[in-house]
Amino acid sequence: MSRVKKEKDISSGRANPARSYSRGLKQASILRADPVLKSIHSLAQKEDTEVYLVGGLIRNLILSEKIVPDYDFAVKDGLKGFPDKIAALLKGTAFVLDKETPSYRVVVKKGDEKLTLDFSPVKDNDIILDLKKRDFTVNASAISLPELFEGKKPLIDPLGCLSDAKRKVLRAASSGAFKDDPLRCLRAVRLSQQYGLKIDPSTIKLIKGSAKLLKRTSAERIRDELIIIFTTPGTAKSLRLLFDLSIIKTILPEIAGWDDVEGYDLLAHSLKTVTEAEKALSGLSARTFPKVYKELKAHFSGSIGPVGKGAFFKLAAFFHDTGKPYTISRQQGRLRFIGHDFEGSRLVKDILRRLKFSRAFIGEASNLIKNHHRVFMLAKLEEATPRAKAHLLRASGDEAGVDLLLLSLADARATRGGEDKELSKLVKEMLEFYYGAYKRKRPKPLLTGHEIMRIFSVPEGSLVGQIMNKVSEGVEAGAIKNKRQAIRNVKDWLSKEKA
Repeated sequence: MSRVKKEKDISSGRANPARSYSRGLKQASILRADPVLKSIHSLAQKEDTEVYLVGGLIRNLILSEKIVPDYDFAVKDGLKGFPDKIAALLKGTAFVLDKETPSYRVVVKKGDEKLTLDFSPVKDNDIILDLKKRDFTVNASAISLPELFEGKKPLIDPLGCLSDAKRKVLRAASSGAFKDDPLRCLRAVRLSQQYGLKIDPSTIKLIKGSAKLLKRTSAERIRDELIIIFTTPGTAKSLRLLFDLSIIKTILPEIAGWDDVEGYDLLAHSLKTVTEAEKALSGLSARTFPKVYKELKAHFSGSIGPVGKGAFFKLAAFFHDTGKPYTISRQQGRLRFIGHDFEGSRLVKDILRRLKFSRAFIGEASNLIKNHHRVFMLAKLEEATPRAKAHLLRASGDEAGVDLLLLSLADARATRGGEDKELSKLVKEMLEFYYGAYKRKRPKPLLTGHEIMRIFSVPEGSLVGQIMNKVSEGVEAGAIKNKRQAIRNVKDWLSKEKA
């Protein structure tokens, strides 16, 4: 009796009997009803072109995840203008994604919905070899459109996509997967977070050995993966994994030593702050903020360019203490971080610029980090007057004050391990003040620029701004409560400056 030839699974070392790679797919009926797939199949038949559906749509279907309107196709014998013909058929637009591959993208807009269809040639003109060169087994399956619409077993699964998906395991498709594209190290963490997959031990070993190769990956690609990590629930766990897998050392070397800053575990505090920030976002309700929860939900449903406000908020929560390692000192046996807010603001600007974030995003993030201690300072006052509240909001950038107030709550909870009742009370008052009196009518400054020039015989210039800032600081500290006190305070300050 002849022995069955065995083929070895590259990623796991498991021996699998030689077999047909086509399998049944329980959800095939869903795909057969898809109008986009029907159109692709119809055109492919007319053009005598062999097309396979590959990528994330199949993965999501198998994992019972939400199906998003993004399609990936592999086309045998080259593209030969197929994407342009699809664009014309679906009344969309085709453009080149990668000239070397080459690969194309077709974008179709239908009302508020946008469909994205990506096309690339089948590698080596062999779909099995193509799938074996992909990143992870859960992404390494394909569906032959002819077999799908003929009612046959359409799933081509050479690496055990179905079995790994059933076990919720993320496994590298090959031992060279990360060397072929180092970004896959970061993508492994992101996919694990998005779909609740456990990274296989052999894959973890491969990632650790390849993480340093991320140096050759473009900043834009790294940024895009990080945005998804900060957008998806479970961000703190993924950030911890990025440290454990040595990925942080390569993509964010400035924070690689956060787990031990002269005995202080900044990493633990920062991750806890992210967790508390995520809880705060998910807990915006009538119970927590009875008077302003609708306004808060609207605020955090917005975006800064392509980045959602929720992701921005969690990113700022993670980086809020970035300046601490550079300002650490010991005073009477206690650690001090004087000026860490300003130093952190500067460092975060550098980090986000390197990662190619937008100018607006960088400005808002650095401003939030620079001001993140202001709420705690205001909470120390016996009474926060409307003018002091208004000054804090103006100083933090008006609407950005909403982020600042919620960040102070997350920071305090992470530090104290629970609620700071006084701070929580102030934050609620401030939010109600912002969405109430402040937005309706902002308090005028005690002294305008023209008044300063007239009263103190000061010429137009930077000194006028300095005086206005001095008055605002006095208001915030509670030392100045009216115009008369402001004038006296400025006179004293100017006389000292002259002396």
